[in-house]
Amino acid sequence: MDYHLARWRTEHVNFNRMLTLVDNEIDTFRRGERPDYELMFDVLHYMTNGPDQTHHPFEDRACERLVERKPETSAAVQALAEEHRHIAEAGARLVENLGAAVDGAVLPRSAIEGDAADYATYLRNHMHQEEEGIFPLLDRSLEQEDWAWVDRDVVQTEDPLFGDTVSQRYKTLQRRIAEQSGCDCDIED
Repeated sequence: MDYHLARWRTEHVNFNRMLTLVDNEIDTFRRGERPDYELMFDVLHYMTNGPDQTHHPFEDRACERLVERKPETSAAVQALAEEHRHIAEAGARLVENLGAAVDGAVLPRSAIEGDAADYATYLRNHMHQEEEGIFPLLDRSLEQEDWAWVDRDVVQTEDPLFGDTVSQRYKTLQRRIAEQSGCDCDIED
């Protein structure tokens, strides 16, 4: 398996961790309690500034090359690109609503609860489809020179949450992930 695909699978595991935090807050909503809007905002801020900006462009570029190699994959690749756009738009809308909630705005529950649940479900389904359908095609179809082409024009940045150095912006989120996983980690401030 190419290291890109291995990295993307690892990133998907991390994205699922983020979505579990969102799920927990949705459950809080459903119990009639006040969710942690700040946490949800941090999660969606990460998701819309991480995967939407760095993960998906690499996948799109690899899929562009896949279509060149195997034109019969065009419909599946176009659907994937459309899902990436939908995820980015839904995430941006949710970040806007969560930011307003953090600032004290009163919003209908559906503006957050329903949208957050839909976002989490949609993104999980999307990642599953990639891992079961697109990733194996990429693995079988692309050669090393294709992967070099993928890397050529897409800027790779270190993950600000799961990389070697955690951004100050995401320290609280890192702590919550550690708590969620039962990690007895020594998290630096």
